[in-house]
Amino acid sequence: MEGRIDDILKLLMNEDTAPGKVIDLVRWQLAKEGSRLLLPPIQRSIVWSNEQIINYWDSLLRGHPAGLMLVHPARKGTSTLGRNACGTTVEANEQDFQLFDGQQRMAAVLLGCDAGPMKESRKLWIDFGLEPNKSSGLKFQLRMTSTGQPFGYRPDAPNQKIELGKRQNKWGEWQESRSKDATPQEAFAAAEGSDLIDATCAVSFASVYEDLCERGCDETIAKFSKRNGALHNTVKEFVSALNVALRSPVILQKVRREIVADDGEYIRFFGRVGQGGTRLSDDELTYSIIKQQYPRIHDRMAKIMKGKAGRIAGEVDLVLAALRVAKTLAPWDNAKEWEVISRPSPAFVAQLRERQNVEEKFLEMIPQGDQVATLETVLGGVRDALSYESIMHPKGLPTMLLARLPRELVDVLILFAVKRGPAQPWTDEGKQTLCAFVLHWLLFVSNDGKAAWRAFQHATGENWVFTHESIRKLIGECEKDGVARFIPRKDVLSDLRKQVEKGDHQLRSWAERFTEKDCHGEHKPGEALRWLSTNDELLKRALMWLQREYIAQFPHYDPTSDRDDDLPVDLDHIVPQDIFGFHWKRSSSRLQENAIDETFRDRRWIVGNSLGNFRWLAASDNRSRGKGAYVPLEHNADLVPNPDDWNKIIPKDANQQPWSRDDIQTFQRLIDLRTLALYETLLTESGIDYIMPIENE
Repeated sequence: MEGRIDDILKLLMNEDTAPGKVIDLVRWQLAKEGSRLLLPPIQRSIVWSNEQIINYWDSLLRGHPAGLMLVHPARKGTSTLGRNACGTTVEANEQDFQLFDGQQRMAAVLLGCDAGPMKESRKLWIDFGLEPNKSSGLKFQLRMTSTGQPFGYRPDAPNQKIELGKRQNKWGEWQESRSKDATPQEAFAAAEGSDLIDATCAVSFASVYEDLCERGCDETIAKFSKRNGALHNTVKEFVSALNVALRSPVILQKVRREIVADDGEYIRFFGRVGQGGTRLSDDELTYSIIKQQYPRIHDRMAKIMKGKAGRIAGEVDLVLAALRVAKTLAPWDNAKEWEVISRPSPAFVAQLRERQNVEEKFLEMIPQGDQVATLETVLGGVRDALSYESIMHPKGLPTMLLARLPRELVDVLILFAVKRGPAQPWTDEGKQTLCAFVLHWLLFVSNDGKAAWRAFQHATGENWVFTHESIRKLIGECEKDGVARFIPRKDVLSDLRKQVEKGDHQLRSWAERFTEKDCHGEHKPGEALRWLSTNDELLKRALMWLQREYIAQFPHYDPTSDRDDDLPVDLDHIVPQDIFGFHWKRSSSRLQENAIDETFRDRRWIVGNSLGNFRWLAASDNRSRGKGAYVPLEHNADLVPNPDDWNKIIPKDANQQPWSRDDIQTFQRLIDLRTLALYETLLTESGIDYIMPIENE
């Protein structure tokens, strides 16, 4: 395939547009000499999902247009920088151009050529032995693997993981034949087409591309048709379609010189372009402007994200947290409080160079050179202080829970760590206080933004020190302001239990649960329990900490994923949903005649889907249990000390053993009593009660 890069350059030097081909852009981006096609520093990170990448390639293989892309000559200045195909920041020369719009499409194409910024984390495959499922909408069976899923995603849904049982079996085979200590990253790098789950004749997309470029269509078709399981017609059609796709026309439009030369217009146009396709959020635009002004921050953040500090937040959130802390600790003259402690915005970043004290503090947090990065130091310390370890730190948070920290909480944690001294090690007492503070935030803060604002107000004080007393005062103000829910103290739990024990067969509504102390003063402690026990996210967080020893044993979990279908554990109903959640038309077969009433019909979901009826259970064990009897985990890992009482209302066959009025009363009583027991464990074992202000204090 002959390249036409020189022809494109000649046109772009003199015209506003130039025709090119997909293969031309690939070679231009991969060029190491002469003119290179770089990314401007302002470009954001790759955001396309597996499905978007595969769908774009499917469009090219169908002969659909590749689309228009915007380019411009490298911006002039004392130090003109850009990012190459590997994502590394380099000096740009006078011949270089920069890809202003089209980065996600270009990265998808490069991945198919085993190049580009996604090469180290994702890989594209073609299965020559299978016709794709019609529901996928694909012409060819394209597959994707990643460092998190080295043996592939579902063939018909590339954003979804293959069922856990198949993944576990594959891991067992891999460890038996390769290495028992293999990590997902190692498996990703070494996996071959035969290792993909549910594949027949998978080969890397890049290997077909390379042979096509070197040998042409006929030899490439002949070579891959000989693969075991390959369908000759599929190979022939794919190679021919790929040949056409690489020659697909691309229109390159040059961004006007006046726009490129004007920083304000350049940033404004980038934000407007980002409104199409995968929309830019305000935070992403803010970070893009930061990268435009300080290009090597991109490289430094890549290093930090891969370092021992691990990831407790995404790159965008960490950079903005660092800037928020910097401007809080180095306020400028005549600054208003909201300007100092608020989350950074595009407007603020555009003026950052005019506030040298803030800029200096920010570049201490994330230096562009080889200096020690304050952000990396504090992240490592915070992660060590929070991470669960069965012997050394049993009250810490498991990885699954660390991955769910709200971005505002991350801002606060970084501020606390910087204030107490970035390199100062956390004491045992400091770790316990920090873990209790984080758990309280995760479970009882009702407004993350306002809570962060209040924390920043506290910590900006010159004499503020991180202690359990200062945290107690902060939480007291958050409760008073309604930013955090007022939680029941330990001394009221006995009265709440008595209320539960007094219940009758009629189920309580949401507002009627745990109300015994709600009339006491101005506080309603029961409301915190009602939210904790029925909010889906809150009860997941609570059980992750309560069952931390159990869920910490699951390997190969990707903590950077925020998708719950990536969890190796499921939320399991102790009383199965089928027992209480049946269709009401079947009520006469599921309930005794005198037990059929509207309270059960309307309120069973609130009670049955609340904290007291859930536990985390290995996904494979959950599937095998089905609707059967409850079997407790070893060592009371699911915190259900009375399994026999639960099994009395879990009939082997619901149609043969309908619930009585007493069963309904037991249903609510067991669930609400366990809710209170779990809450008390949270309160006392986590140390939350130690940092709570005393009522009327």
